[in-house]
Amino acid sequence: MIDRQLQNETLRILDYGLADYKTVLEQQLQLCEKRQRGEIPDTVLIVEHPAVITLGARQNANKLLTSRENLIKRNIDVVDTRRGGGVTAHNPGQLVVYPILNLQKLNLSVSEYIRKLEEAGLQLLEQLGIRCQRRKGFPGLWVGDKKIASIGVQVSKFVTRHGLAINIWNDLSIFDLFVPCGLEGVKITSVLNETKKKHSMADIKKKLSPLLIKHFFANHEPQKLPRWLRKTLPADGNYNRTETILNSLAINTICTHANCPNRGDCWSRGTATVLILGNICTRNCGFCSVPTGKPQPPDPTEPQRIAQMAKLLSLKYLVLTSVDRDDLPDGGAAHFCNCIKEIRKHCSDIKFEILTPDFRNCQTEALEILRDALPFVFAHNIETVPSLYPLARAGGDYQLSLNLLKLAKEKYGIQTKSSIMLGLGETDDQVEQTLKDLRKVDCDRLTIGQYLKPSKDSLKVVEYIPPAKFDLWKQRSIELDFTWVISAPFARSSYFAEMPST
Repeated sequence: MIDRQLQNETLRILDYGLADYKTVLEQQLQLCEKRQRGEIPDTVLIVEHPAVITLGARQNANKLLTSRENLIKRNIDVVDTRRGGGVTAHNPGQLVVYPILNLQKLNLSVSEYIRKLEEAGLQLLEQLGIRCQRRKGFPGLWVGDKKIASIGVQVSKFVTRHGLAINIWNDLSIFDLFVPCGLEGVKITSVLNETKKKHSMADIKKKLSPLLIKHFFANHEPQKLPRWLRKTLPADGNYNRTETILNSLAINTICTHANCPNRGDCWSRGTATVLILGNICTRNCGFCSVPTGKPQPPDPTEPQRIAQMAKLLSLKYLVLTSVDRDDLPDGGAAHFCNCIKEIRKHCSDIKFEILTPDFRNCQTEALEILRDALPFVFAHNIETVPSLYPLARAGGDYQLSLNLLKLAKEKYGIQTKSSIMLGLGETDDQVEQTLKDLRKVDCDRLTIGQYLKPSKDSLKVVEYIPPAKFDLWKQRSIELDFTWVISAPFARSSYFAEMPST
């Protein structure tokens, strides 16, 4: 191991050369604990590994194409980890970077940290003659449709571990033994494949060090959030138990995929908003961090897995939401229905709130299908004022969303609900009119919250709205006869959804 203290006193780089994966994993854990206690500075480990396949926390993304016994016969170790993402591999000739960084000290969110890791890798590859791209929702780097770098991270008490792996001149046949990151049909490439040049790993490490300083330390001027928007994740038993159950059953949640700031509060209370119908959306809204692309067909096992989750968490109230599924004739309505029916078999007293897409091409048909799953609170988010739709809600239609809420009220005669974000550049007059429009279609429940940028590619925050202004909007909403209102900076559509009427 080579220990190089850089000119920047806040960063130490440890070059491990070729080292066993489990040994380095244990070293990461020890360094992470020391960094949490403030005993060491931010540290980056650079390493190559003997052949090893590692499994991530997302069980449904860990797809081996051969047995573990066969891999062991081929001298390929298999290691379970708790990092994000699915199965991947390391072998000699692959550059692996493990940053042990305190994100709180750097004032970075997890999504900002991942973005910076990608940027450092992108610029390194550019110096090696390769122009690559990011893909929204899929951390890593791509050369066309081929993946050249993978990212999987874990954050504990603000300190990172695991990190970035870039294929330089490693043997790519190891990736034929599994489905990389759980992505069917993905192709893997390397610097050698793309350029036909075998670069020295020592030279590549020299190029990497200044990039790490540039992106994580040099001239770092963090954008400070107002004090009322600073929030930390708890680490209590309920939070950890909820996280474990969700991961073990491969349950998607909007808490994670939308980088919701309330995840700590909700998971500590044993609640979560379940994201059904996959985590790939058919639209590309500017405010959202959920990936856009071609989704997989609905998973027939999902209703049973969610039912098991609801039983294990002893849920009394469950919010189900989904990505937009414009590819399905019913917009996903039948799957909503199936989930509710299956959950009720196991939890007969549970109450439901469904937060649906706009069912753009099938509103009447979708609502008829959902009738079989009553009762529930019917929610559909208006999101923002109509003038901002072209910017924030691509593929959406303000009047169509109002019409869905109106139809649901007329068909079912139940409580309906919507949500609006502030801070995207809307005016007070526009917000007032939007609230009135919602009441005209008899919307009963309302949440008003601060828009916070969930990823680097998302729309910028135009304004941070002070808490006193949210209090005024709550009072105005009550005056307009909304029966249930949460208006606060961290309010989100399903936040404290189980609360009784205002």
